[in-house]
Amino acid sequence: MTGSEVQILPRAPLKDRNMTITPHLLSGAAGAVAITQSLPVAFLIGFFLHFIIDAIPHVDPGTFFWSGDKVKKQTESWPLWIYIFAASEFIIVWSLIILLFKNNPNFGIIMMGGLGGIAVDVLDNNPYRTMRQFPVFKQIHWLHDKMHYDLSPNKWYLGLSFQVVIIGVSLWYLLKF
Repeated sequence: MTGSEVQILPRAPLKDRNMTITPHLLSGAAGAVAITQSLPVAFLIGFFLHFIIDAIPHVDPGTFFWSGDKVKKQTESWPLWIYIFAASEFIIVWSLIILLFKNNPNFGIIMMGGLGGIAVDVLDNNPYRTMRQFPVFKQIHWLHDKMHYDLSPNKWYLGLSFQVVIIGVSLWYLLKF
């Protein structure tokens, strides 16, 4: 392989790789606004878009933490800073959504699509991993695992580029309507 080729890593355990909240929330919200005026359907659109967005190579906090150490990836829990990063991003992104769109006639659709967009990670990742043993959650985990791809850590900038495009297009669409 030459230095200019993009290397896609094989599927790894899900606890090791999760796209950040922002692209999932915004793409779910934008997809819902584009397709429906129904709150339950908006949630489902965001939910299923999550799997499509996860199929795009991306970077996340765990990309660098376990870089190249397969044993640690399979046995260690996330460090505290990843929880802090995820909680901070959650609060900041939802606050911005509320500030930007609270007067938008599609506010409910935006909120439900965004909630659906992050629901898969909430159901399937820390600290809720024990739910994977139950019906429906087991199938969600299976599909989540099958759809999820990452770039190698040395190509992080490509993953970040894809995420910036997803965020930009989603915001543009939401602000347009």
